[in-house]
Amino acid sequence: MNNINTSFKNSTEWNVQTNDSCFYLTRFLIYDQEPLRISLIVNCALNVFLSITAIVGNTSILWALKRCSPSLRPPSKALLCSLSLSDLAVGVLVQPLYVAYKVAEMSDHFRIFCIVGIGFHLSANVFQAVSFLTVTAISLDRLLALYLQTAYNAKIYQRRAWILVFLLWSSASLWVVTWFINITIYQIFNVTSVCICLVICASAYIKLQIRLRKRQTVIKCRLRTHDQNEPQGIVKIHTPHLHLYRRSVTTMFYIYILLILCYAPYWLMFIVIQITGRNSTKIAALSFSMTLLFANASVNPFLYCWRIHEVRKEIVRILDRMRCRKQP
Repeated sequence: MNNINTSFKNSTEWNVQTNDSCFYLTRFLIYDQEPLRISLIVNCALNVFLSITAIVGNTSILWALKRCSPSLRPPSKALLCSLSLSDLAVGVLVQPLYVAYKVAEMSDHFRIFCIVGIGFHLSANVFQAVSFLTVTAISLDRLLALYLQTAYNAKIYQRRAWILVFLLWSSASLWVVTWFINITIYQIFNVTSVCICLVICASAYIKLQIRLRKRQTVIKCRLRTHDQNEPQGIVKIHTPHLHLYRRSVTTMFYIYILLILCYAPYWLMFIVIQITGRNSTKIAALSFSMTLLFANASVNPFLYCWRIHEVRKEIVRILDRMRCRKQP
């Protein structure tokens, strides 16, 4: 603690403030070492770039989802819109607040550091919660599509999907309220909720893979024996439809894995700092791991374009129109 930024620590404003007055943000203070300050400046520059890519990418995805053909089912479209909207909010709100928060910290402006920091942490936690809840809902949606088969469209329709999206965003907002009440309660609730979401997603995808393999084996056997007296319910999903469904499941699994890869380094660094204490290297690593976490919002649009044909088709159309307008 002796190498904390001296001017920040010894200012009159700092001495009259307590950790609780700034809602626990003082535990993230930087250290007055030139390598760390340089790394924070580089980190802020990365966030500016990623913010722009997240805004452009997710705006394009939302526009494509709005215009894409009915072949993309309304429930899937609603959940993808929810995920893309939360990613867009990361680029529009969270990352600019993060940059302002770090600049105020390095400039010794305690009041700005506190006000902007609270806004940053609240918004980041809300959209993080939305992302996890939406990814969990997507995995359950794919599982229901396989189990319900023909009844899926009758039971899981567009209005119910948007009601679910509204409930997910409302739940995420209530989730963050605990941050004001007690930071320990919030952390316990946060860790518990994230673990539950991860377990549900993993269980859903394991069940999907097992069920899909069994279904594919049955279809291969039927095709091999040329049995024409099949009950319709058993072979309702023909090979082309099964292939499309498997591709959609794989796409959603990639989204889930990408989320874990982007978030895991931050969780690990946060746990390490909580257990072993802070130093300049750990704080720098935590900052860059947070940037990797935000990068998830910039990478997701590329994943959608790669894996979802309808979205890729609309994005190509948008690019073609832009190119045609630029031509004299």
